[in-house]
Amino acid sequence: MIERGIKLMERRAEIEVDKEKLRTELTAEYLRQIVEETRIMTDFNKAKLSFPWFWMFAALFVLPLGFWWSAVIFDSVFGFSWNVADLPTREMKDAAGRMIEWLFYVGGGVAGVKAVLR
Repeated sequence: MIERGIKLMERRAEIEVDKEKLRTELTAEYLRQIVEETRIMTDFNKAKLSFPWFWMFAALFVLPLGFWWSAVIFDSVFGFSWNVADLPTREMKDAAGRMIEWLFYVGGGVAGVKAVLR
């Protein structure tokens, strides 16, 4: 889909005046760079996820987090007095909120789609 958008921009650049042609060509080149960067990061992630030591390292963080999350759910559902969902400091609460934001952040993809749709 992105390749089609780039080709459309190139065709539009052929019929536009010099200033608009340059602008369209630069936008098309920028999109090519985004696509190439995405391909590189995909290859990196494939290599990372196929490495067994990565999963053992990730388990050091994921398993305790899973136990804590289970405790939060049990405390919330059954009304125990554990109060495990409440983080002790304001800084920890802010950091946890930022982690959740970054977990779902897809800024590069959104920027590329917005540039194509313009």
